[in-house]
Amino acid sequence: MLVDIEGDATIAHEVLEQIKKWDKALMNQSIDEMTQHYAENVSLFDVSSQLSGLEQYKREWEKVSPYFTANMKITRRDIKIHVLADSAFLYCYSKLENTQLKEIFKMPWCRTTLCLQKKNDTWVLLHQHISVPVNMLTGKAIDLEIKSKLKLVV
Repeated sequence: MLVDIEGDATIAHEVLEQIKKWDKALMNQSIDEMTQHYAENVSLFDVSSQLSGLEQYKREWEKVSPYFTANMKITRRDIKIHVLADSAFLYCYSKLENTQLKEIFKMPWCRTTLCLQKKNDTWVLLHQHISVPVNMLTGKAIDLEIKSKLKLVV
C-alpha cells in the first residue's frame, strides 16, 4: 500500500496501524472493537447520513451490520496522511465490497477523510467523512476509476 506522509513517519505509521485495526474490526462485524478508540463526540458525514456522538454512530452501524458478511473487503488507495504530535488527517479513496457479489453489485470508490487526535497515548477518531462525487448536470455518481472525470464536479 503506497502512502504519502507529511510529518513524522513514526507517528503516521501509528495512525495507519489504528486504521488497519479499525478495518479488521469492521470486517469482523465487531462494533465495540471498531469504536473503542472513537471520541464520545465523534461525528460522521457519510454518503447517506450525518451522525454526531458515539451512541448514535453505534446504532447506525448496528442497522447496517447484517449487510457485512464474511465476504466483505475494504480497500484503500492513494492514502495521504498529515501528522503532528497529537493530531492526524488521513484522506484516501476507499471501497467496501462483497467479494462474492463483486460482478453483480458494483460498489463505487468513495472519498474518505479521517481526523484523529492522540489522547492518553491512543489515537482517537474525531471525525469521519465519506462521499461520492456527483456530476451536477446528471445527478449521477462519478466513477473514480477514471480520475479525469473528476473535472466534471462543479
